[in-house]
Amino acid sequence: MDDTKVGQQVKDDPARVAEQGLDALFAGKNRIVAGWVKTKAQGLALKLAPDAAKAEVHRRMAEPESRDHDSRD
Repeated sequence: MDDTKVGQQVKDDPARVAEQGLDALFAGKNRIVAGWVKTKAQGLALKLAPDAAKAEVHRRMAEPESRDHDSRD
């Protein structure tokens, strides 16, 4: 994953995400988008997008940037 856009992105603080998840659990929520404002905005945008568009975004984010990459290595 180090050679992908998603692997190179700055990640939300794991402790903050865990805290938000526990807060939601204790509040009886069955689903949240944890993290910072940018993550929440992405979650909302993806919620509204058609499945084909979401699949394309995820494909581009997970595609290795190196064309020489071979997953069999």
